Amino acid sequence: MRARRLIPLLAACSAIGAVGNYLFLPALPQIGAWYQVAPGTAQLTVTTYLVSFAFGVLLSGPLADRFGRRPVLIGGVATAGLAALLCFFAPSMSWFVAARILQGAAGGFGITVSRASVGDLFEERELARMYAILTMALVLGTALAPFAGEVINRLAGWRPMFVGLSVAAAGIALACLLWLPETRLRQAHAGGFAMLWRESRTLLARSVFMGYVAQAALMYALFFVFVSLTPYVFVRVTGSTDHFGLYYLFLAAGYFIGNLLVSRSGGHHDVVRQTHAGLWWQLLGTFTALGLVLLGFQHPLAVFMPMMLFSFGQGLALPNLIAHGIRLAPKYTGVASSIFGFSQLALSAVAVQIMGYVPASGWQPALWFCAIGAVVTSISVRRLEMNEISPTRA
Repeated sequence: MRARRLIPLLAACSAIGAVGNYLFLPALPQIGAWYQVAPGTAQLTVTTYLVSFAFGVLLSGPLADRFGRRPVLIGGVATAGLAALLCFFAPSMSWFVAARILQGAAGGFGITVSRASVGDLFEERELARMYAILTMALVLGTALAPFAGEVINRLAGWRPMFVGLSVAAAGIALACLLWLPETRLRQAHAGGFAMLWRESRTLLARSVFMGYVAQAALMYALFFVFVSLTPYVFVRVTGSTDHFGLYYLFLAAGYFIGNLLVSRSGGHHDVVRQTHAGLWWQLLGTFTALGLVLLGFQHPLAVFMPMMLFSFGQGLALPNLIAHGIRLAPKYTGVASSIFGFSQLALSAVAVQIMGYVPASGWQPALWFCAIGAVVTSISVRRLEMNEISPTRA
């Protein structure tokens, strides 16, 4: 019971990095105009954040295994708040991108170390449920972030939102300092970085573990490419991004409901059943949205309502895929969390930057990307499950 009381605080630590990116997405065209750069260059503020976030995720897991969850988490959250202030004062796009790199790297500490702490506190049967509960809180934050960013941008411009991020990060870091205990097992650091490196190599060599990593990364990239490209499509279709935050709530609600169902279940049967159901909902939502667009429907509702089914499917499948993979490394949950997080963010960064140079002529580019990816994940996860059953290939 005491461990569960820490979930809201861990969720806040996890959310600060994601909110730092989602909050300013509706203002991305205005930021590009402010610094007088092309849309592809403005997209670098997202890509560089994701890349640095990914390396922060990768580095923070081993650091948390070596030095403890508490100091690494507090330091990461506090640095993310400082970097947000640097974004506010950035005099040029180069300085802004540099501040975003620091903000992303520090934000990556929160999501990884929070996952590692949950892995310390709960056994396998409850792990997927706790990840889902933690993710639900994360989704609430990221769901409200674009809407809040849209309102702030409309009323005061895009720069004040970074002041709000800085204040929020300071409050979360102080709460961790006061109430967060150390969750790492004492023996987890034995052997130092050499042992951590050997453990990482062992995990990377396991085809089943890397299979779960790859599928979780692809599913995350599908979602992030869609939400990163749609602000530009909004400008073309509706003339502004004024209601992007409201439509994004469809995606957030779908993901939240999927996570809620995961949090209320348990056992191996539910893991398999929910993963398969999630993959089917992901396919249904994506192809329904794509079909409507191909038939000539361009209103955002024709896209976001079926894509709510897509995000619902991801909410069902992703927590189970991640928990299933992390359980393969019970002694080094920090390293396993880092590998998962880094892969998700690195693939998303590459996909977002590539798709950022595709002309935003309508909904089709993002939807085709999601449709193809949904087919790939559906086939690959089933093959992965068959490989795991075989002892010679596990």
